[in-house]
Amino acid sequence: MGLLLGLAATAVSRAPALAGKPFLGYLAAILLVAASALAMPAFVDALTSLSSKLLGKLFGVEALLASRSLAASLRRTSVLVGALSTAIAMMTAVGIMVGSFRQTVMIWMGEQLPADLYLRPAAGSAAADRHPTISPGLAEEIAKLPGVAAVDRLRAYEISFEGMPATLASADLNVLRSYHNSDFFSGRSKKQVLAELRDSNVVIVSEPFTYKHHLKAGDSIKLSLGETQASFRIADVYYDYSSERGNILMDRKTMLRYLPDPAPSNLAIYVSPDAQPGMVRTEIEKAAAGYRVLMFSNRDLRAEAIRIFDRTFAITYALEAVAVIVAVMGIAGALLALVIDRRRELGLLRFLGAASGQVRKLILVEAGLLGLLANIAGLALGFALSLILIYVINKQSFGWTIRFHWPVEVLLGALTIVYGATVLAGFYPAQVAVRLNPLEVMHEE
Repeated sequence: MGLLLGLAATAVSRAPALAGKPFLGYLAAILLVAASALAMPAFVDALTSLSSKLLGKLFGVEALLASRSLAASLRRTSVLVGALSTAIAMMTAVGIMVGSFRQTVMIWMGEQLPADLYLRPAAGSAAADRHPTISPGLAEEIAKLPGVAAVDRLRAYEISFEGMPATLASADLNVLRSYHNSDFFSGRSKKQVLAELRDSNVVIVSEPFTYKHHLKAGDSIKLSLGETQASFRIADVYYDYSSERGNILMDRKTMLRYLPDPAPSNLAIYVSPDAQPGMVRTEIEKAAAGYRVLMFSNRDLRAEAIRIFDRTFAITYALEAVAVIVAVMGIAGALLALVIDRRRELGLLRFLGAASGQVRKLILVEAGLLGLLANIAGLALGFALSLILIYVINKQSFGWTIRFHWPVEVLLGALTIVYGATVLAGFYPAQVAVRLNPLEVMHEE
């Protein structure tokens, strides 16, 4: 049954979205968790059987007895390992997804934020769906300052395309050619792609835009620009993580033909290699003293973006931590119940000469084995769930392609903490086992 559910999860994960929502992706994740639960008894039985002799050689007869005890109570052991491994799997899957997304965004920012300084209007009262502009005179004045190599003028508008919101933007491609690195689906160089856009009705669009509107490179789209409706050819598609709405980018000269407003929405300023960035920034601040603008360095923007990213997913990590804590508490309660159920067995061991330290070691090794089995199963299940999160649920929800990345340090630290917590959860049940009076147990027997 577990194998059949696993195959069903694989088949369902390949199905397209329903009404633009990844319902089948969630179903695939549920099927995968159910498959793991059904396969857990076989997994626990196989691993305990294989490891019993090795554990006996490494950690003594207590480890051998602990391994055989878990195998003997397979139903209860499988439930414990399944519960903890599911919590670990959720933590692992989310950790891999967030770590992959974070790494992808960092690489993308390195490609899309090549300028040294960025200016934007300080118009906090503007509507959220509009892009306030900067005076064209300020852009010209900054471009003439010593130490400024180039100024990229970006203009953006919020538009509606096929009844859905999107962002229409333009940029000075002469500056882009010299300083920007772009990552296109076709694999072509930026020089080849951007050459098609210059002063022509050709655009490039972001990946979320093509996913939402089922478009591809080579297709044509119609845009309402002012009183004119013009047709544009899509030259290529680029990776973008700034907005799930989707972006359309054209040459600045082309946009000015249809929308003759030269005021930019943002400025990207490149400092000359032989100039001192600090002095150039001071000169720009003097030039912009009479304007309501905000200036950020490349480093500031990246740091702020990562700070917001980490803060956004902090609640996710907190929820995952709560799930793991609850599972570990369940392990502690179950171990205590096992000790109570096995009081005759443990009392007999004490009566036959087992020291209190050996009984304590027996219970702690059982707790350690439970934690080890749960970590192995949880890591495997979490890896499978992360693939569904990254390549199915995320893709169908936002249209973003995330590059898979193993956050080794985060996972290693989290799994170590969970394992340590599981072993600690066995201390109280072990203390209860040590306190058993072997004479009373033998009298009852």
